[in-house]
Amino acid sequence: MEDLSMHIADLLENSFRAGAKHVELRLSLLRGTLRLEVNDDGSGMDGDLLRKAADPFFTTKRHGKRIGLGLPLFLQTVEELGGTLEVSTRPGGGTRVRAEIPWHHPDRPPLGDLAETVVPIILTSPGVEFRIVLEGNGERIELDTERLKEELGISCLTPEAMGPLMRMVREAMDRVGLKEGA
Repeated sequence: MEDLSMHIADLLENSFRAGAKHVELRLSLLRGTLRLEVNDDGSGMDGDLLRKAADPFFTTKRHGKRIGLGLPLFLQTVEELGGTLEVSTRPGGGTRVRAEIPWHHPDRPPLGDLAETVVPIILTSPGVEFRIVLEGNGERIELDTERLKEELGISCLTPEAMGPLMRMVREAMDRVGLKEGA
């Protein structure tokens, strides 16, 4: 994949397919290490399904492509950079995917435009609440759709929220140092 935000989009799609109603995306840049984590409250996986998840020729998709390259490609990227990837899950208990990679590795794919990738996903996923947690530069910023809707006095985020939400994500990423060249 061209950038890390595409891997994030794939991990989010996995959460939706697992029936998640709450998804948390965490990005931390601490001591030269990027930690990328997606947590969900979806259906989780049993041991057999977890073992198969890294197989590019296995997928839980029912229609369309019959390959599951998302997690295997992400694992390959992480390993090529000398990083680590952990998947924690249990049936009915959700899933956590956590990767750590060196931020300054010369072969690290760019992070990409996280706002451009994630905000449309948020706006087109009714019934799913999102929390984005960004950490770095001694700051921790949380963007929470439940709290945002409550503050705005609305029951769902509409397309009109795209611009303001993108600005919020981009500003938060700048503040914590999660931008290329940071």
